[in-house]
Amino acid sequence: MGIFNWLSSNKTQSTNKDKITAKQVLDFSKTYEELKPYFALFVHFFKSILDSENEIEQAVKEIQSKTQQNLKEDQLFKELWILRYVCLHIWFFDLKPPKNKTELSDELLVINSALKSVLKEKNKLDYLPWLKNGLPEFADGELNFNSLKNFRKNFSDKLTDKIPHIAFDCTEGRLGGELHDFVIELVMTTIQEDQKVFSMSDNKTLTEEETKNIKNVIAEMSDARHKAAEDFINSL
Repeated sequence: MGIFNWLSSNKTQSTNKDKITAKQVLDFSKTYEELKPYFALFVHFFKSILDSENEIEQAVKEIQSKTQQNLKEDQLFKELWILRYVCLHIWFFDLKPPKNKTELSDELLVINSALKSVLKEKNKLDYLPWLKNGLPEFADGELNFNSLKNFRKNFSDKLTDKIPHIAFDCTEGRLGGELHDFVIELVMTTIQEDQKVFSMSDNKTLTEEETKNIKNVIAEMSDARHKAAEDFINSL
């Protein structure tokens, strides 16, 4: 049971047989203290995503201005948000792999408590349903301890497939071409900048080398399975 609903649940359901013990309280306190710094990190990350919305909107306008072609802006916005949300899970599980079902439950609850807190503050709780619906696509269903290994193992392949598909769908079926490439570049750049936010880097701006690497990957991509794209995703 997640740490944030453990007390309230036990408070109403405990009997003489399953009374809360001193050990349980101490274990709860220890877990809470251990995860509290991560909660602050997730709040920082989600606020960064929300703060970048205007930048993304401006980038999309610039893409449309350069190419004189339209994008499905709302779809691109949602798909990019979902990717950023899923990437956070992967980066965190690499940083702090859960050892059992309880740890995974607690960690997921901390992530989503932070997300809900930020969205509520910004009056954007309507984002929650489609964000949470996006995670199972990468986890092949509900993310639980049994599916966690495959979720982490297959993530690079799924992301390598997903990015060109997002570009294809959001450009109304245009495969290749300037518009398609600009969208892929926007997605890749955003994810790489997010990783710097997650790692609390002082400089979120990509270096010339990182930007050049993204452009090279796009230039070399003949299809969604190209090795250059896989290498880029694996470098995140």
